[in-house]
Amino acid sequence: MTYRIKRIVPVICLVAALCAIALLPVSGHCENLRFVFLADSPVGTLPPHPAPTDLINTSILNPIISQILALSPRPAFVVYGGDQAACGALNGLYNFQAFKEVMAPLTSAGIKLYTALGNRELFNPTLNPLALGTFYLANQQVYQRTFYENPGNGPSGYEHLVYSFESPGGDAFFAVLDPYYLTADNPSPNLNGTFDNTQLSWLAAQVAQTKASHKFLFSHAPYYYVIDPNAEGPVPPQGISYTQLWSMLDTNRFDAAFFAHIHLFSRKAIDSSIAPNPQLTPPVQWHNNVVQVINGAAGAPIVTNPPTPPIVDPALWHISQAANTYYFTVVDISGSRVTVTTYQGNTGAYSVLDSFTINKNAVPGTDLLLLQ
Repeated sequence: MTYRIKRIVPVICLVAALCAIALLPVSGHCENLRFVFLADSPVGTLPPHPAPTDLINTSILNPIISQILALSPRPAFVVYGGDQAACGALNGLYNFQAFKEVMAPLTSAGIKLYTALGNRELFNPTLNPLALGTFYLANQQVYQRTFYENPGNGPSGYEHLVYSFESPGGDAFFAVLDPYYLTADNPSPNLNGTFDNTQLSWLAAQVAQTKASHKFLFSHAPYYYVIDPNAEGPVPPQGISYTQLWSMLDTNRFDAAFFAHIHLFSRKAIDSSIAPNPQLTPPVQWHNNVVQVINGAAGAPIVTNPPTPPIVDPALWHISQAANTYYFTVVDISGSRVTVTTYQGNTGAYSVLDSFTINKNAVPGTDLLLLQ
């Protein structure tokens, strides 16, 4: 299946672009399409002398791949949300090609693979024994060369890291962002990520041009967290760029944003009960209930402690923390409706954990969720 790739020159004024977006007409709902989202497959403990594939938890990822291949109908594509392995490079070897080989049963079956870069892709513990200590530019460059199949229509320098594509009929728009983009080695990275103005302006221009009625965003680190209280690093908020991004998603009625990074499953329609954090000036309020899905457990060591949400009360989450298992999410677009079904399991058969439907014919500002 061929997807339409668009190259748009980045805009200078992000605010002007955002204002223009809301004036565009909405296209009709006419397509049926299925895709899958999953992420985070690093092994928890490195073997003594690991080969690149040994850094990937194939004992979990391979059965998930088999489950995806057994879906009927099969998905048109899979989006992998980052953290493919324990680290991007080790002992002089990069493992990106090894990850592609693990995912080859999907691509060989005609299911296209899109990838988003995670923080672990930038680690090289051979150069720095503190694996979380440094992001390496060389890792990013090798990643870009290896995943050349990702669209190259992002801003200059961001090719195959930041990109968009549309469904064959043009009624669904998909964008991938990179919260860890490097121009040099970073010895003190922010694992929670940020988005520079280049990416935000580029995305605004892309959204301003599309006539798709369904819109989806993919990136690694989420905006709103449900997080293990013992997780390393500072507690979010993420920073102003995440609020700016969410303002764009909310203004333009994105269906959903899919993230990973935290090794659990959670989802929430971000409605007016949830405050932007940090707030913008002038202040904004969410109206259009864009659904945030966190699905970061396709083999990574799972979060098992009770959640301590620093931003959102767990009672407000539809699913506040599903742990002790692994997940993949199937998204079905059928006309004006989008059904999102998440499966849980281990090495055997997977069963439905969560399913909800978004109705894009709902009046803006009302609850788009039909099933919870």
